[in-house]
Amino acid sequence: MSQKKICLAGENWTPAHPLIMQAIVEANEGYAPSYGGDPWTEEAQQLIQKAFKTQCKVFIVPNGTGANIFGLRLACRRHESIICTDIAHIQYQETGAAEALVGCKLLTVPHQEGKITPEAILKKLKKERIFGKHSTSPRVLSISQPTEVGTVYSLEELKSLSKLCREENLLFHIDGSRLYNAVEALKTSLQEIVSVSKLDLLSLGGTKNGLMGVEALLIFNPNLEAGSDHLQKQTLLLQSKMRYLSVQYIPFFKDELWKTLAVHANKKGQEIASIIASIPNLTLNYPIETNQIFFSAPASWIPLIQEKIFCHVWDQDKNEIRFIASWNTSEQEIKEVQLILAEISRHL
Repeated sequence: MSQKKICLAGENWTPAHPLIMQAIVEANEGYAPSYGGDPWTEEAQQLIQKAFKTQCKVFIVPNGTGANIFGLRLACRRHESIICTDIAHIQYQETGAAEALVGCKLLTVPHQEGKITPEAILKKLKKERIFGKHSTSPRVLSISQPTEVGTVYSLEELKSLSKLCREENLLFHIDGSRLYNAVEALKTSLQEIVSVSKLDLLSLGGTKNGLMGVEALLIFNPNLEAGSDHLQKQTLLLQSKMRYLSVQYIPFFKDELWKTLAVHANKKGQEIASIIASIPNLTLNYPIETNQIFFSAPASWIPLIQEKIFCHVWDQDKNEIRFIASWNTSEQEIKEVQLILAEISRHL
């Protein structure tokens, strides 16, 4: 498809990386056992376990919402609840799937630059528990790493949240659709993120970092494994021709393609943010720590920006626009973004 406009609308708009497409084509030979009994799925699971340095249970699934629902259903009973921020993906952009399909109430807490704090969690717990059986029983803390506004929990912040979870008998879940970007921003490792968090469940991304319609659920807490094989099928997440999903994770982890793509996206995000910061009347709204950029522009600028650049208006009240750099955002596109915004600035 011919496309003249620059795309900063999000990684879901981008193509899959050529090495991923090559892996899918190479897997498209002959017969293979169905429903994950194939050698590609076994290798992908082993590579993911190696990257996280743990024998976690790995489920390959087709989408991130499904991974979240799958994990939260393993963690929660109907009378229990899930604590998250008021802009958490499970709260704000998954069509109420958590409450509809898990059957648990979401207890939302106002975010601070996308994050949730131990103090806010304790306040919410106290308020929810005060009426005993007349309230829900909080069971899970779910955060996004990085957050929905591109900020990143530091290792110390993750340690603090983990400590609180242990003290308050909460399970800890991370929605990691862009986890690779957070790892690179922190200059750490996938294993370290999980280790310091003492994590129970991780929804591990893929699609937003160069893969084609594949994510994973990782179970680190063995107590949550019971029934998980059956639940994958029951939640419509068990693919018959699993090899086409699983094979994508092989070059992704074997050659650390995930790292190369995340580094590139973060770098381009920083470059775009620098351009925005240099132009009068544009205001960055959050620290730029990964590949997501949120900024406010005069209302009259928005249609002019969207005429040249695919992007979303994120908050109409603040005239807030979201740009997201991807694994394939090019130097030429960065130059064009600068020219477009400079041209608008000169004429308005």
